[in-house]
Amino acid sequence: MSNKERLEKYLLKEKTFLLDDINNGKTIMISGAWGAGKTHFWKEEIEKEQKKIQKDGEEVDKYTTEEYNEGLHSKLKDKACVYVSLYGKASIESIELDIYMKAYQNIVGDADFVSKTCSVFTNVGKNLGNMAHKGAGGAFSWIENLVDKDKFDKAGKYLENGGVICFDDFERKSKDIDLNDLFGFISQLALEYRCKVIIILNSDVFKGKEAEIFKNVKEKTVNKFLYFEPTIKELFDSITKDEKYSILDDYKSDILKAIEETEELNARIYMQVLDNCLEWLIVKESLDTKIVRVLTLGTFNFVLNHMVFDYVTPINKNTSSMRNDYTYKEINFTILTVNKVFRHIDDSKYTNGFMNNSSVPRNIKEKELIEFLLNKGVDREYLEKNKKKIEALWKYGYRLYYVASVDKETYNEIAQFIKSGILI
Repeated sequence: MSNKERLEKYLLKEKTFLLDDINNGKTIMISGAWGAGKTHFWKEEIEKEQKKIQKDGEEVDKYTTEEYNEGLHSKLKDKACVYVSLYGKASIESIELDIYMKAYQNIVGDADFVSKTCSVFTNVGKNLGNMAHKGAGGAFSWIENLVDKDKFDKAGKYLENGGVICFDDFERKSKDIDLNDLFGFISQLALEYRCKVIIILNSDVFKGKEAEIFKNVKEKTVNKFLYFEPTIKELFDSITKDEKYSILDDYKSDILKAIEETEELNARIYMQVLDNCLEWLIVKESLDTKIVRVLTLGTFNFVLNHMVFDYVTPINKNTSSMRNDYTYKEINFTILTVNKVFRHIDDSKYTNGFMNNSSVPRNIKEKELIEFLLNKGVDREYLEKNKKKIEALWKYGYRLYYVASVDKETYNEIAQFIKSGILI
């Protein structure tokens, strides 16, 4: 059983941590590498909030009845399931208000109320200052003076004794929010409302002073730590459930294969790859394995390394072997000109076909490359200064070389599309 499957069963399907009243008042943390798809996992595999989406020009439910009934929103029945992004939040008060509004809307669906409340907060929120969330009224006492008390009370009841609040985007919180205050608020929220609190964050989200604060407060705040680590295929399959990618069904195996070559676990880039392939298919009305590979690896290289390689006519025009197509300008210049990065390989060997040179085995991974080059006598200072660029060039320009997989005209069009975002 994979890590993702275990988490699903633990949270909702078998152990039902999120539904068991014995866990009311507890806070759990779901951590994992940046880009691993934690937010997508929570929203699409656990929460499953029913929304209206556009399909073939019509407004339809995002989830089928069966899919919705498997999610937390359905299973909680009359309890609220609130998702709160800390992105753009500049105070504890703005977070409080967001929770309150969403808890009410989650059950009642009063869009007019939410709109009015947002308007109220826009007018007074900036002047709230560092208001204390204490007193007889509870964590949300200050809000009672701003909005309809009846609706405030209902929002609290939807959270009490079994509601779920998920906090996300910690890395995007405003510096104006003190980490101690934030975790203090989260802890108070869980205990006072007897709700379950979920914290989603990257494993290394905090740096410097905040990292030390986080180390101390998490021990006092968090009751259970869970780690999210899906396989590349699991993350890809989860993302491609989206109806808009159904047009790519005939090409998904090729896209997945190319993604697996990168060994990268990054939901956002997977979506960019899929969107690029989708747009190419719609505009060009054709797609094949080679174009898929260039689109996929080119997108990864651009997003991660800000590189778009030039196409150069292969040295050996009489062969279709990818091993002799290693000819684009960027790596040629970097390897042979700038401080002779690979100076143990002389120019004559390169001219005769660099790819066939066994001095630097092609299967060496990027993490091993710098140490390998150091052992070959390459300048340490230069390697350390240019480590990221050298590793990127090695991975996408040599080990996973993709530039000459298609003809020059097609490659240049793909490269321009990746760089500009425009395909005509």
